[in-house]
Amino acid sequence: MPDIHIIISKDSSYNADLIRKLKKEYTKDNDSVEVFDGNEANAGQIDNALFTSSLFSQKKVVIINDFESLRSNTVDILNRFSNSNITNLCLIMSSEEPDVLKEKQFQELLSSKHIKRHVQINLTTYGLIQNHIKQHQIKITKEAIDMLVSILEISTWGIVENELTKLATYAGKDGFIDENTVSELTFNIDKADTFKFVDDIIKMDEKSALRDLKKIKDTGSEPIMVIGAIAWKFRQLLQKSYEERFVKGLNLIYKYSLALREGKISNNLILDRLVIELLH
Repeated sequence: MPDIHIIISKDSSYNADLIRKLKKEYTKDNDSVEVFDGNEANAGQIDNALFTSSLFSQKKVVIINDFESLRSNTVDILNRFSNSNITNLCLIMSSEEPDVLKEKQFQELLSSKHIKRHVQINLTTYGLIQNHIKQHQIKITKEAIDMLVSILEISTWGIVENELTKLATYAGKDGFIDENTVSELTFNIDKADTFKFVDDIIKMDEKSALRDLKKIKDTGSEPIMVIGAIAWKFRQLLQKSYEERFVKGLNLIYKYSLALREGKISNNLILDRLVIELLH
């Protein structure tokens, strides 16, 4: 019977990371992977990929991104494939639209007993971290979870998962993760330079902040982690006393985080642009 995976999440990094893992599990040969976009693929292309070209491969992976955009005649082909006896092909379909689960044209496909669903509707970093902790039975304090959320909420899911795996490995079978463990292992930065840099931003000391920024970049600190440290500090200050500039700062951080996820800004530029806006 065919191996079919459906991945549904608005977090594109979560989708991409899971697709990468499934590809690695099923085949190591990139020549045996075909990728289609749902709004561009036609029935003939999908039919050929699932039923014809698979005859010439020992193992093959077919990936359909944004499958909610597929035409109805193409969905009919997927339904036929789900009831076939093809065993050497893995079909992976992804969507960033949770409502696709409710669409009538996909009900037959979704009801197939061969479908393996990976549905991540809860898109907050807190929800992702909680799910990962539960799945892998990681022992962690509530304070450590809160700290992780503050540091990692602007990161892609791939970074979040890597950090959780690192923490779990460090804690071992009988250990647990607390705030100190998170602080020591998760900040992939020079803490002394970074926290001085954050303090300079808070003081609006532009000259010192830009000097510290250059030093941080020269040491190779991960920009997204530095921004996580800024967000964490801003949130701590907001809890003590409400100040509009910290609210504005957090909104800027979220704006740039979204731009990074959508590919509208590079990892190399995000920190520079954010700092300029925070200082003006």
